[in-house]
Amino acid sequence: MKNDISGEDRLDRVIESVKPPGDREYIENNLTRFLHILRHLGVRISSAEAVDAVNALAAVNMLDRRQVETAFLATLAKSPEDRVILDRAFQAYFVTPEEKAERTAKQRQKREQEAREIQAVQDELKYELEDAENGESKEVSVPLTEEEKKIYTRLPEDKKSRLRDYLKKQFQGNTVNNPEQLIASMVKSSLNYWKYYLKYHGDGPPAVDYTGDEGTDEILREVVEKLRDEEQLLYQDIQNIAEADMPTATALITKLSRKLATRISRRYHRSKKRQRLDLRRTIRYNIRYGGTMFSLRYKTKKVQKPKILLICDVSGSMAKYAGFVLQFMYGLSSVTEEIESFIFSEKVERVTAEFGKPLPFEITMTELINRSEDWGRGTDFNHALAEIASQYKGLLNKETFVIIVSDTKTINVEKASLRLQDLKKKVKDIIWLNTLPKKLWLDTTSVLVFRRYCHMFECNTLAHLDKIMRSEILK
Repeated sequence: MKNDISGEDRLDRVIESVKPPGDREYIENNLTRFLHILRHLGVRISSAEAVDAVNALAAVNMLDRRQVETAFLATLAKSPEDRVILDRAFQAYFVTPEEKAERTAKQRQKREQEAREIQAVQDELKYELEDAENGESKEVSVPLTEEEKKIYTRLPEDKKSRLRDYLKKQFQGNTVNNPEQLIASMVKSSLNYWKYYLKYHGDGPPAVDYTGDEGTDEILREVVEKLRDEEQLLYQDIQNIAEADMPTATALITKLSRKLATRISRRYHRSKKRQRLDLRRTIRYNIRYGGTMFSLRYKTKKVQKPKILLICDVSGSMAKYAGFVLQFMYGLSSVTEEIESFIFSEKVERVTAEFGKPLPFEITMTELINRSEDWGRGTDFNHALAEIASQYKGLLNKETFVIIVSDTKTINVEKASLRLQDLKKKVKDIIWLNTLPKKLWLDTTSVLVFRRYCHMFECNTLAHLDKIMRSEILK
């Protein structure tokens, strides 16, 4: 308890030193409330870290938003997740009065919309129950809590339809005198499953401890909604990302690739740690000091930057996936030895040079799609592998990762599998990013044939792509 009190006292003293006394209360209230919001969003902040944040503010221009946010990020965020939450909270909290009024109006409209949706749930889940004894019928509804109704509103439409059909069948065909509780229990169990499914598959909000204060909770709700929107894109099938969401998805994939690039770079530099004394280099280096060993030299084991050969299927069903994977991989170009890229459908094209141009990725992709004769056609994987093996054999060696992006649907499956088997012998590893949902693999002959000669992963979301690249390129 004493430590907490002294920590708060120290925080007060530091705040006093940042601005003149007239501004002290304003800064203290805003900082305290901002820290309060971060804590309710799950960011752990001690009194000592709060003091560090204030000290950092004293060293920056308080009128520069970027400098202020950087000071907070440097002192309060302890993980990538904390950085994301802090950034969204900063953008939501430090706003103009006009922006605040606009947010309040939007959230009021949203609450009214949610109330209408919840009422609609109540109406949707009403059914006629026939009395087995006297043949009369009565209207009954499934007794759900407010939280369960909210979960129902977030279900995919096909899941809602299946649940409604199930309830209709149960109420109309059930001869039990009072089946409501039995059916309600089953529905609640189903919604409980969906509650955890949505949470762990990106459609559920972060766990937030709301305060009861309307102004603070407005900010918390805005942060949660922003994070939920980003999470939905992260776990949504790339093929289903709407055109309106493409800028957000593009920014998200850029962020993911930069994060992975940073990890690869750090891993590469860490490989230069001192291991064993290199006596020969030590003697040679210290001749300048008359042989006295002032500076020691050590043997190091360098981890080679990965070489990547990317083969993307750009047939009609695969074009959108290929665009995202190409963007992700070229975000890693600064920390890989080289990235050789090929696209194929009926023919194969080497497109490495296209991405070496000093142009934004979006412009490069647009030019490539407009120029390419293969984009959006049928699929001949066998021809693509044969062309690469004969025309570009110098690219295939034991230092190269081959990454294939395809749903495996191609003509000449058996011939292509023999080509893939031969390719496996020439390279370090083959990683196949399969956009086909994994539940369909056992029923798809081409998947069963190709996966014998590669490491095949389900990859139809940005989350899949990020996870696979982390686990395979960094191992």
